[in-house]
Amino acid sequence: MMRLTKVELRRLFSRRLTSIALFGALVIIGLMLFAAFQQAKPLSGPALASQRAQFDQMHQDWVANGYQHVQDCLKSQTEVQKSDPKANLNCNNLEPKWENWGKPKAHFPILMPSVLLGASYLLAFIGFLVGAGFVAAEFSSGSMGNWLTFEPRRMRVYISKLVAAGLGLVPATVALLGLLTAGVWLIVGHFGSTADTTAKVWGDLGQMAGRSVALTLAAAVAGAAMGVLLRHTAAVIGIAMGYLVLVEGIFGRTLQAEQPWLLRLNFDGWLQHGTKYFINSCTTDSQGGYSCRAIEKFLTFGHSSVYLGLLVVFVVGLGALVFRRRDIS
Repeated sequence: MMRLTKVELRRLFSRRLTSIALFGALVIIGLMLFAAFQQAKPLSGPALASQRAQFDQMHQDWVANGYQHVQDCLKSQTEVQKSDPKANLNCNNLEPKWENWGKPKAHFPILMPSVLLGASYLLAFIGFLVGAGFVAAEFSSGSMGNWLTFEPRRMRVYISKLVAAGLGLVPATVALLGLLTAGVWLIVGHFGSTADTTAKVWGDLGQMAGRSVALTLAAAVAGAAMGVLLRHTAAVIGIAMGYLVLVEGIFGRTLQAEQPWLLRLNFDGWLQHGTKYFINSCTTDSQGGYSCRAIEKFLTFGHSSVYLGLLVVFVVGLGALVFRRRDIS
């Protein structure tokens, strides 16, 4: 099995798709660092002057009409509390303050988790694409049949390909995440602050990065199994894009109660060790008035772990069954 895996690893990195995908990931990581640079750098002189002028204008309005603004807010809050007793419009904090204007100073513990989350989605997609293309291309070219004449034990071939697809991307994933983290650290250190980056922050980021690597590995394995099932890279990508557009994009917005069974939310739950989501609760009062409010829900890390784990096991198991029984030609 070790010999087969080594052979499959060489085949994986000899494919043009793998090189193009990894180069594309490197380019996108560079773009993410540029976006972090744009987010962290302070406002230019003209932009800062414009912000100051807008603040001065609003503050003058507050001096002249602040009392009336508060009274109007309290009146609105009373009306809202008739349907939602816990509603709070923060009427005592309406006064504009300069510290809430302009561009806030960048902080590494605040900026890095969101950047890492975006990179994790990118790397998972790259892993899925590389895994699917790695296996599906062998069916399209006919090399799978030739390979089975040298190694007729199909399950050994199947497992070696999935292991190579998963483990082969681990070093690249670790390197890209390390490059991203170091780049954001240097950018924020130059423009903002890294002083509040405690050991706990590093620990949380390290765990999140580890879960990102695991997600990329699982995506590559699932992609390879999908390549066995569909035998064409374009078909795998088509199904993946169709799911994202139809299920996540359209049905996911209308069927809010079913959000815990969507991939995107479970990705968030896995990467962030649990995540929040919202559903709308709408009521009609005695006078026919219609009002809605967002109810906060929490998706646990355990739910996401089991959901994603079972999904990968199902796809890999189905791929093994098909590969073992279906004619290769």
